[in-house]
Amino acid sequence: MDYIKKHKLTAFILLVFIVVVGFGYFVYNMFIGSSGMPVYGNRLDGKDEVPITEDQYTKIVDELSNESIVLEVAKPTLRGKILSVIITIGDSTATAKAKELATKVSNVLTEEQNNFYDIEIFITKYYHCSLEVTGLMDEEGNFTNDVTVKFSDDLSLNKHVTNYGLSDQKTVDYNNKQEYTITEDGTYVIYGYTKDKVGERTCNIKVVRKASDAATTEETIDSVLSESFPIIGYKRKATNNFVWTKDR
Repeated sequence: MDYIKKHKLTAFILLVFIVVVGFGYFVYNMFIGSSGMPVYGNRLDGKDEVPITEDQYTKIVDELSNESIVLEVAKPTLRGKILSVIITIGDSTATAKAKELATKVSNVLTEEQNNFYDIEIFITKYYHCSLEVTGLMDEEGNFTNDVTVKFSDDLSLNKHVTNYGLSDQKTVDYNNKQEYTITEDGTYVIYGYTKDKVGERTCNIKVVRKASDAATTEETIDSVLSESFPIIGYKRKATNNFVWTKDR
């Protein structure tokens, strides 16, 4: 102890050195491992012999973008031996039609690449036609004052939406309205109409306005979406078919 008191600076430097060496050893083991192998072990052996080229990445994006139901495609990414592609489709697209996009990706790859890499397809939607209602609601689910019905997003800022409108009529009306106010008691069905390059979509929500002296709280309710997205397709190497999350 006397030695440490007399050589405080030396002891401090020695302590810092030990901590740094210990941390370095921890990092080394975490990424390299005690066996001296990389984090992926030998699972990536042969990857350099079956590369996916930049031209193929570009072709995947182009092939998908040319499909009428597709709004956006992110550049594919490769994580280990998994090729991932993110696709955004139109609101009106059916699930079965969306799944057909997967083969556009596997068809760009060679047989050797399909036998070496897994492929993951993530397909999502822009739900343009989604409505929300806000107002004071009683315990029975009735709105008791003026009610505002509007699209969930500002469609005037959405580059994919070409037409939209709100109405209390079933007849399609692209009136560019994004809000509809209910001021009188009654039962209403408010319709939303949207259109993008893929097609048209109609959504609706039921609203009951009934004046009441009962206790109320501020509430917002949403229209129900008819399809469940995103969906994820996965094709393992050396197989021909994609397995989808909604089919499992």
